[in-house]
Amino acid sequence: MLNLLQLYLRSDNTSHLQDRVQSKNVELVLTYTKLDSISTELNKQIQILDLMNEDIDSLTRIKNSLEKEKKELRSIQLIEENRYNQIKSKVSVYEGILKRRDLQITSLKDVNDSLSSENQYLVQQKTTLTTQIDSLQEHQGELEQLIDDAKALRAYNITIWGGNRSNKLKEGVSFKRKSTSQVAIRFKLSPNNLIKEQDKDIFLCLIDEEGATIYNPDNQIKFFRLKGSDENRFYTSKKTLNYQNDLQNVELVYESENLLNKGNYSVNLYCDGELLGKSSFSIL
Repeated sequence: MLNLLQLYLRSDNTSHLQDRVQSKNVELVLTYTKLDSISTELNKQIQILDLMNEDIDSLTRIKNSLEKEKKELRSIQLIEENRYNQIKSKVSVYEGILKRRDLQITSLKDVNDSLSSENQYLVQQKTTLTTQIDSLQEHQGELEQLIDDAKALRAYNITIWGGNRSNKLKEGVSFKRKSTSQVAIRFKLSPNNLIKEQDKDIFLCLIDEEGATIYNPDNQIKFFRLKGSDENRFYTSKKTLNYQNDLQNVELVYESENLLNKGNYSVNLYCDGELLGKSSFSIL
């Protein structure tokens, strides 16, 4: 009878011990699962903070410590009660660290979003200012061009006169070849207060139908340079006059023993490298 009682008690103790071990194993698995989840979140936070150029040393140390404890739970089947309780109690500590870091990351994101919005505003302001500056520079260029145009001499009332030394020159737009050894270009220069009073060279370019400039009477090739360009322009004749900022009548004459060929001719007048005016005539 005593033996049966002892056997029953031993069996009952074994059953309680098994239940306790099973309960402890379940609790250990739950603790390990929590630590693993916390480790995953810590790793995410470390990556985010690293991208934000924030200090991650403390979180890295915490994660390394947590990984050691996970390994300890995984490798020791019969872990000591006190050690297990120590690890279990740190779960809440790790969870608190996660919450604080989440708040920090949220705050940093808000600051970053604010800075990003401010940066976009500054970029827009810079773009607006650049556009305004470009517009002002463009208008300034237009104004400078208008001033340059206003400072240029202009010829008006341009008339063409043809004939020879024996006959009086006659005004017209076409002349007979046999009776035309002289061509005179007459025009007026109006006053312009923007132009300095000084000597001015006026160039006459007679251009035939093929675009060639008729040489000056002495058959020497002479040229002047166009304003704002490296291009040289050949001319037929030149006259220097003393410009006094008053109404002036000007005449440039082309005369040659060789008669002009039949055809149409363009008349271009230049001063200071700019076109004064133009006209045309024909030789029949």
